[in-house]
Amino acid sequence: MRIAIDMDEVLADTNAAKLTFLRERGYSFTEDEMTGRKVTELVSAEDAARVETMLHRGVVFGNVDVIEGAQEALSRLVEDHEVFIATAAMEYPASCVHKVAWMERHFPMVPVLNLVLCGDKSIIAADVLIDDSPRHFEGFGGIVVCFDALHNRGQDVAHRLMRWSDAPDLIERLEKERAQ
Repeated sequence: MRIAIDMDEVLADTNAAKLTFLRERGYSFTEDEMTGRKVTELVSAEDAARVETMLHRGVVFGNVDVIEGAQEALSRLVEDHEVFIATAAMEYPASCVHKVAWMERHFPMVPVLNLVLCGDKSIIAADVLIDDSPRHFEGFGGIVVCFDALHNRGQDVAHRLMRWSDAPDLIERLEKERAQ
């Protein structure tokens, strides 16, 4: 199968970087407060703008942590599937060089030519899209899988991936369903 995987909040923990930035400005949030919301919805307009400025500078994208289990799962998936990373980098154009370097450093098993820096993910020709933002599912021609995150909890999706350790089994099940 051809699998397209989002980067931010799926492979790269950019939310943790936002939270660290906001903690330095005196904010702290409970899990309940963050459920179903983006962190920028929980802060003043000025601080939300500061987060956006940080993201638009792009550097933060090269320094984020890897989501737990992602490296191991992708190592397994690339053995039997064609894996692409599809990131909506055009939202933050200065992030592109940092995202490419981050991928090369943390996911060398995915060829750099399989990194797609895009805006509208409906252009991706893949069998499966794994993404944390259901807004990217509209117009996508394959099977969509929502990667679980606090901000997307409560959204009704057909397939949800709770953790990377479940990915190989989920992909195998989707492949069998598709073959029927």
